Amino acid sequence: MNWKLNTGDFLFKYRSFTPIPLIIVVFVFFKLGINPLNDKLLLIAGFVLMFLGELIRVVSVGFSFTGTSGRENFLRADNLNISGIYSVVRNPLYMGNLLIYSGLLIVYSNIYALLFFDILLIVQYYFIIFAEEAYLQRNYGDQYSDYKKSVNSILPKVRNYRKPENKFDRLKVIFKENDSVFNALVIFGIIKMYKGYILSGKIIHGKSFAIYFGVMIISYILIKVLKKRVA
Repeated sequence: MNWKLNTGDFLFKYRSFTPIPLIIVVFVFFKLGINPLNDKLLLIAGFVLMFLGELIRVVSVGFSFTGTSGRENFLRADNLNISGIYSVVRNPLYMGNLLIYSGLLIVYSNIYALLFFDILLIVQYYFIIFAEEAYLQRNYGDQYSDYKKSVNSILPKVRNYRKPENKFDRLKVIFKENDSVFNALVIFGIIKMYKGYILSGKIIHGKSFAIYFGVMIISYILIKVLKKRVA
């Protein structure tokens, strides 16, 4: 039992970085899928899945209590989120992440890369959720036990929906989701640019990509600076 907790605590602490080795493995060992007939469809499908995943994250963070759904490298829950999207599924942030990465891998267009990445990501989340739930059980006891019985960990139960207890906090979403949106859009752009390079032997629409990545970087930095000034 302790090894599961220790593994979950470790993975939770570094959860922002643990997908990076998987991303590197995908780019190095899995061939980029190229099929001109399906590329546009896969591009749209992947982007829609990414958008849905980020939307789930935005709703989760925007309505969450202060001191929860954070990016700290230690377990923290000053309150228990059980309303809004948390009344439908216990771990909406991880579900959102899975959809975002799956969308990116659909754009990458390699089914084996998709399976490899998602399976290992799910294994990581299994241990992280195990550690988180042990922490919540210790801190909230019967309240968390009752919540856990009625709400699934990953698969949503829409009929359980309860109106959020908090007002939507736009500023918190902007500050907390800056990294997630930036990472997803940058990887999306890299895959798109890489596909064009494989097809033509050169980087096509170079100026457009330079503007795209420039806007991403400037926006990311500005939000980081604003966050420090507001904090």
